Amino acid sequence: MQEKALHVNRYKDIKHNIGNGKPTILAFGMSHCYSCLAMSQVFAQVLEVHPEYQIYSIDSQKDRLVARDTYKLKEMPTQIFFNEQGEEVFRHTGAYRKPVLDIILKKWGFL
Repeated sequence: MQEKALHVNRYKDIKHNIGNGKPTILAFGMSHCYSCLAMSQVFAQVLEVHPEYQIYSIDSQKDRLVARDTYKLKEMPTQIFFNEQGEEVFRHTGAYRKPVLDIILKKWGFL
């Protein structure tokens, strides 16, 4: 059984949600990256249980100027966590399993 991944968004279509009173996660990755796909699948599992969360997958190749210039990303996957006011509160490069993500989500006000 193949696990579902997040829908990929264009940054310009979702950037207005950062700082809208809800915590937000931007999950930057690339379509040919195994770790990026694995992380996207973990976030998709979270959204199945919590559809109210703002978790967006961004293709770093399609939005390379945003990834490189706005967020200064050098490696993928990278997840950036924002608080309700839109301030970056945490950043992680690489993939992790759902139990670790649950701890991070709880710490930054998602759970």
